[in-house]
Amino acid sequence: MSTETEKKITDVYNEAEMLPLINQFWERYNTRYFNQIEELQNHDKKEIRTNCGFLITSIDCILIETLEQFYAGTDESKIKTQKVYQNFFGRDDELKKVIKTQNEAGKFAGLVRSGLLHQSKTKIETKINIKKGSPILGWIDDDNKSKGFIINRNLFHKHVKMEFEKYIEKLKIPEESNLRKNFVSKMKTL
Repeated sequence: MSTETEKKITDVYNEAEMLPLINQFWERYNTRYFNQIEELQNHDKKEIRTNCGFLITSIDCILIETLEQFYAGTDESKIKTQKVYQNFFGRDDELKKVIKTQNEAGKFAGLVRSGLLHQSKTKIETKINIKKGSPILGWIDDDNKSKGFIINRNLFHKHVKMEFEKYIEKLKIPEESNLRKNFVSKMKTL
């Protein structure tokens, strides 16, 4: 981060400084991640459009963990991965219908996040697809949750992006002083 930017993100949270900082945050993640995913989803080659689910979901897992670090104001996640995902899912009305407990969030972290990031695959029977009618996120078998998840990668990604957008809207509220303090703290680490 440049010295000029560091000057802008001291411990001052006035409106004149906050909005450019929020815009810088959005520009960073939109340019580096959201725009790139959109390119994959809309690619001219069908083979690329239809075979990027693991890549998009992997990036979404990275973005979820990053967003949670902004909420906490930390450079790295200081809590267990399952709690990170429980916090994220708990803010999304649709996703919290599926992930209701820290244990279930842990299953997602293990079967999806860790599988993709550490072994380049999902675990057990977990499936990532783009089929119409496929849920954003669901259990393969509601009665046997150990089988894993079914994920509609486009809908899931849409919800990850919406959570970033909701976070930005919250940051624009001057009364959200703790959220802003944590945001500035995380921005200082970039």
